[in-house]
Amino acid sequence: MCLLLTVQSILFLQTLAFQQEKFAPSLRNRVASTMNAAANEKIVSDLTFRRPLAEDIPTCFEIESASYPGDEAASLDSLYNRQSNAGDYFQCAIFDGNIVGFVCATRCSLFEEESMSTHDPEGKLLAIHSVVVQEKYRRKGIASAMLKCYVEKVQVENIDGSIESMVLLAKAHLLGFYVKCGFQVNRPSPIVHGQELWFELEKSTVRGLPLDGQETWFCKTETFKRPFPEVKPHLEAHKDWVKQLRQHGYCITSGYRVDSEGKPGGGGLMFLAAKSYDAAQKLVLQDPLVASDCVDWQLNGWIGQVGDIQMR
Repeated sequence: MCLLLTVQSILFLQTLAFQQEKFAPSLRNRVASTMNAAANEKIVSDLTFRRPLAEDIPTCFEIESASYPGDEAASLDSLYNRQSNAGDYFQCAIFDGNIVGFVCATRCSLFEEESMSTHDPEGKLLAIHSVVVQEKYRRKGIASAMLKCYVEKVQVENIDGSIESMVLLAKAHLLGFYVKCGFQVNRPSPIVHGQELWFELEKSTVRGLPLDGQETWFCKTETFKRPFPEVKPHLEAHKDWVKQLRQHGYCITSGYRVDSEGKPGGGGLMFLAAKSYDAAQKLVLQDPLVASDCVDWQLNGWIGQVGDIQMR
């Protein structure tokens, strides 16, 4: 009986040792993965963002050169030019006091190879040239956080609506990354940049979500209740009012109803940002078209009631 118990004990210990040997690596991997995820989240949460100084450009150039092949990377002079002439659209990610990545862009009216080397301050497109992270900080969520912060900054600061959309070129293996960041793939690009095929992607500058805890979005819809000749004298004042709302960040986007010839008329809509319904209503009552009793309007009205909409 004692011998049988000993044999059973040995078998049990052997089985236990086998199970530990079999599952220990998996357990260690899960623990390591959890610890890495926590460390990465800490890095992302500690990131800050700022515009680069001239003395930052050599560091940015090192990151750029390590991120793209030689025939694709921006030159040192190009980065200096973007920092000095398009600095509003050049943003560095900072961790532990050091630059760990950056996003930079220039404005243009047409997304063409020639326009990518210049900056047009009035350009309606924002062409993003670089989204790069230092090699040792890659695969930690920094690129996503950096690009999303950049996009939100552009959307919030584009109060006059002069930038219609953000555009960029990407290779096939990075399309998923950019789509997750809110961009859509338009087409294979005719622009030749290096040896490989590139794709054009685009993202609207219209903000997609309210700022957390700071605002709620309201939809104001309106239809003309007077003949157009009676409404027309108030339209310039209405446009000035909309412009003021954009300058103060209250107007997210607006649009007007178009007739069969594509001409404005009949009404429109506007997405407003306000802290409360009462605050949004107060803004609407300042609209010259509302004050002059030219329109029937609703706050949070049904979008479909105003017909075909052309956004502006």
